[in-house]
Amino acid sequence: MKNRLFVVIALCGLVVGCAKTMELSGPVLPETQTPGTLYKAERVGGHSALTLRALLWWADLPEQVSVQHGVKLYRLQYWTTGPGGEAVVASGLVALPKKTPTRGVVSYQHGTNPDRHATPSRPTLGEGLLGSAIFAGGGYLFVAPDYIGLGVSQEVHPYLHAQSTANAVADLLKASHTFTAHLGLKWPEPLYLVGFSQGGHATMVAQRALEAHNDPRFQVTAAASIAGPLDLAGTSFPTALTGESGAHALYLAYLIRAYSAIYGHPIDSVVAEPYAALLPELFDGEHGPDAIIEALPTNPRDLFRQDFLDDYEHGHPTWLLDALAENEAFRWTPKAPVRLYYGEGDTDVSPKEAQAAGIEFSQRGADVTVLSVGPYEHDESVLHAIPLVRRWFDASGAQGGD
Repeated sequence: MKNRLFVVIALCGLVVGCAKTMELSGPVLPETQTPGTLYKAERVGGHSALTLRALLWWADLPEQVSVQHGVKLYRLQYWTTGPGGEAVVASGLVALPKKTPTRGVVSYQHGTNPDRHATPSRPTLGEGLLGSAIFAGGGYLFVAPDYIGLGVSQEVHPYLHAQSTANAVADLLKASHTFTAHLGLKWPEPLYLVGFSQGGHATMVAQRALEAHNDPRFQVTAAASIAGPLDLAGTSFPTALTGESGAHALYLAYLIRAYSAIYGHPIDSVVAEPYAALLPELFDGEHGPDAIIEALPTNPRDLFRQDFLDDYEHGHPTWLLDALAENEAFRWTPKAPVRLYYGEGDTDVSPKEAQAAGIEFSQRGADVTVLSVGPYEHDESVLHAIPLVRRWFDASGAQGGD
């Protein structure tokens, strides 16, 4: 244990020591605000293959992942479109293997995070570096959006809002395409999507948008959702009301804060005081999840006005349930193969999400596989799933399975 702690401390020193920011020459402050236009690029670090192997050893993944390459890390800022159709600047991470990438592009969508500063483009051991090690260390060009409202963006984060989330993912791919061309690198054609928790939802809505747009540069090869909330109205909301997970109140409050801003309904139309007045402050991008959970009720039902709960339980329409239904991520037909991973012990996101979406996709004729990673809780599920995802992406074309 002491040896492992020593290595972790040394590794942290390496990570911090390498994270000097360097602004690059190239596209900066463009006149156009066209979605996907690169706004700014900065070098934010670089790590050897040895350091990345040590990081994966520290993470203690249940299955070994091979790392052949060191990586260079960049923060991109780019134009995208917010939930109201407005042009906004968002940010994301690009990790390049220290050779011309040849295996493909992996877009990773991260899980729920209310802290604007704890995002992939500010890479730390917990966010940004692990994905870079697993995928860029394996020869992929790795991109990871921070999402609107996080990273450099100051907007209200549109949590689990399908269209603006898909925009943020697709537009980072466009900006990354420009950036790699600026560096003189060839853009590899295979494109893989993967996301965890909120990122599982983001992955599915991004795949839907990319396949609908059918840009020849961004043809999805395969997509993996890990513990993703996909049926927000039918499964996610009633599951969160149970309060079985200590994070359920946070998820619900985050959704209401976002949807109130997007759809123009006051928070206090569904949330009871004193919580209605607290939500804008709690979700200002400066509070971490622990502080927010501490400020919210243990029983998520205590967040809500009684008249809202009465309407919900009697099946009466409400603006919140309409918004949740509008932002589902499973009533469509994927063209590229999809894998839906879940942990059997997950109380944050019910296994029913993956199981029901798998049935829906299958009935529509999609190539879908639903996979349990074992009796694991929410955060454990991604550690057990991500090596399987890497192995799947590594397989020839990711078309048939392991």
